[in-house]
Amino acid sequence: MPRTVRSLVVVLSFHGADDTLACVDSVVQGCPGHDLLVIDNGSFDGVLDKVRGEWPDVMTMQTGTNLGYSGGMNAGLARGLSSGYDVVTVLNNDTLVEAGALDELVAVAAGGATAVSPRVLYQDDPDRAWFEGGLLDPDDGLPRHMTTAEAVAAGREVDGDPYAVDLLAGCCVTASATTWRDVGLFDDRYFLNFEDSDWSMRARRRGVALRVVPRSRVRHGVSRSFTGAYAYLGTYYYLRNLLLFARTWLPGRQRRRLLRTRVLPSPVRDARERGPRAGLRTGRILVAVALAQVRRRYGRAPSRLERRARRWSRG
Repeated sequence: MPRTVRSLVVVLSFHGADDTLACVDSVVQGCPGHDLLVIDNGSFDGVLDKVRGEWPDVMTMQTGTNLGYSGGMNAGLARGLSSGYDVVTVLNNDTLVEAGALDELVAVAAGGATAVSPRVLYQDDPDRAWFEGGLLDPDDGLPRHMTTAEAVAAGREVDGDPYAVDLLAGCCVTASATTWRDVGLFDDRYFLNFEDSDWSMRARRRGVALRVVPRSRVRHGVSRSFTGAYAYLGTYYYLRNLLLFARTWLPGRQRRRLLRTRVLPSPVRDARERGPRAGLRTGRILVAVALAQVRRRYGRAPSRLERRARRWSRG
């Protein structure tokens, strides 16, 4: 990485102190030369004190409340842009960065109107890819990860050159300050889920090239935040935001198909796979999703639903 490029990595933590500390350590050890900003998204679990105690040069920020992925990362992006960084990376806290991975990303992103993600591997099975590029499903427009065959068709070669994709993974996105300003930050309406797909679509509309850099590798713990109450709230955010994304970006035919095949069958599917009680709860979540669509209520889930999800998580 050229020394003249000022690079900031933003790591967002929400009740995941152990993961965050491991992530920070992987960046400090494997990718020196990048500044780090660790944000506690209102969990107040002591993670910032631990970071400052172990790595005094790492910057920290407390949001004071849960702003979601979009709001928390936006706080870090705003800090990076106002501080004069040339390139800013958003990085999930449940990731481990392989040596040199950020150097590879910054080298591509700093060159112009290009945003990039690494090749993301499963942390517990690093021979298997979790993300090698994203696309909109040709049938119903669902934003999804490419299959290995689709990635190979797009030009993916292990340790090969960057290749074009339609969507990046919010797990790790690197872009220049100019690109972040041009495209804008994440849409706070999403709070959690599909904000990366929405940002990718806006970036492409602005003429930004999206690439996966296969020589850059990150290992991902995959949705460790979706435990307890968030196992239920994750369903709410997934379904609500999928409909928001569809209304924003998809034609009517695909919106209707998405509703018919992905959204409405959710309670029946959960009842079949996880039992009648799970299906009933998903049905109640779907009602909350419908109300949110009618009222155009986005951002953080209603407090009533959060309380219900906490009760459900106890049994």
